[in-house]
Amino acid sequence: MIKILSSMLLMSLFLFANIGTVMAVKGNALIKRVNKVLRIRNGIGILNGDRVITKTNSRVQIILKDDTTLTIGANSSFEFTNFYFDGTKKSSLRMRARRGFFRAVTGKISKIAPKRFKVKTVSATIGIRGTDFSGNIMKNREIIKCYSGAIVVKLDRGGTKNLLAGMLIDITNKGVKVKHNLNTVPQKEVNRNSKSLPFKKIIDSGDINDILPPKDIDSRYEHNNEQPYYDEPYYHNY
Repeated sequence: MIKILSSMLLMSLFLFANIGTVMAVKGNALIKRVNKVLRIRNGIGILNGDRVITKTNSRVQIILKDDTTLTIGANSSFEFTNFYFDGTKKSSLRMRARRGFFRAVTGKISKIAPKRFKVKTVSATIGIRGTDFSGNIMKNREIIKCYSGAIVVKLDRGGTKNLLAGMLIDITNKGVKVKHNLNTVPQKEVNRNSKSLPFKKIIDSGDINDILPPKDIDSRYEHNNEQPYYDEPYYHNY
């Protein structure tokens, strides 16, 4: 009985552990968490299982406990499936891009356990080798880009594609194309909401005058034993 209770306690701590923090938000964005919906604001904690949903002209930037940084664009749905970080090779990160744009700059897990870092999209799974990459998940089409380092894209339909910096893969119902120069993509195909929010690890910072992270975010982030922050529920018919 004691072992069962201990296991249940550990599982509860795992599920409700704060795995990251929202560093900046612009526009209207929500978190779907179990049976409630929360409005996102600067400083709110991210838990395992959280799904971030952004609306039109909205963007969210999140930093996880291993320093992985995610920028989530407008009209997007992005889920933090499973995060575990203890500084060893047992650390892992599983995320799921359901819709829209995201950009990731990988942190410590990519260095100590790169094979345990995965992002699932609608039609593929992205593995990494220490990198900066993005995905744009559209209806019947996905564009995945590698800005630095390297990624491995395993297609659900079969086959694997290796992308180095400056390469992209364009996945549609008609086929899969790999391009070796990001500049070959017409500008109209580049997600207009991919401009990142202000954080030093992200290349672009065009919105720095619009949004500034809370001044105390760094000190708050350093407290690994802090209890997760729970905002007041914001109920939505999404």
